[in-house]
Amino acid sequence: MRVSVVLLLFGLTQFQLIKGDEQLAVEEVEAGSGRLQTKSYGEGSGVLADQATVQSDVSAELRQLRDMVVEQKVKLQQIEELKKENAALEQRLAFTELEIKSLREEKTNTPKVAFSFGTGISGSHGPLSTDSILVLNREITNIGNAFSPITGVFTAPVRGVYYFRYTMSGHSSAHWTTVRLMKNQRSIVVATKPPKGTHDYAASGATLLLEKGDLVYLRLPANSQFWDDQNNHFSFSGFLLFTM
Repeated sequence: MRVSVVLLLFGLTQFQLIKGDEQLAVEEVEAGSGRLQTKSYGEGSGVLADQATVQSDVSAELRQLRDMVVEQKVKLQQIEELKKENAALEQRLAFTELEIKSLREEKTNTPKVAFSFGTGISGSHGPLSTDSILVLNREITNIGNAFSPITGVFTAPVRGVYYFRYTMSGHSSAHWTTVRLMKNQRSIVVATKPPKGTHDYAASGATLLLEKGDLVYLRLPANSQFWDDQNNHFSFSGFLLFTM
């Protein structure tokens, strides 16, 4: 009987020791698990922070790239506008060069025409019984040689606008001093001075559109008289204004 009680007490003691060890082991496991969870949470927070930093950096770089793309687009548009402006300027320059070339060729091909002659007479001339062409042979200027001192006729070398003027003098008391400017067979203008017996002057002129080969000259009507000397009181002049 005594032996049984002793065995029973020994068994209870061992059970309590075993149960105590198990409880201690459970507590140690729970404590370790808590430490592990705390460590895992800390590491997870660090990872999330790193990911946020990376995302922020990527966003900043994307914004920079977007801004660069917009800037490059604006620059490309400006370059295209400059190209268009340059093309327009080049076209205008080419047109201007063609105009300058044309003007140079026109200037080179346009004859220089100007003349001025006196009668070469000392004293009175006329009156004559018929109309006659006045032959002026005292050359003052004859650029282009369009005026003939042999015939007294100007021949237009090119189609264009010309200006002609003549001055005459007379002092007869018996005859009119009258001279006509002629284009081919047509009278254009006339200058006249009545017979006063005084030394007077008369003049006239005209701007004419002439075709190449048209003739211009002075005609002295019948019964008309003029006076001249070495001072060229009587003169006939003309020149080309521009071609047409």
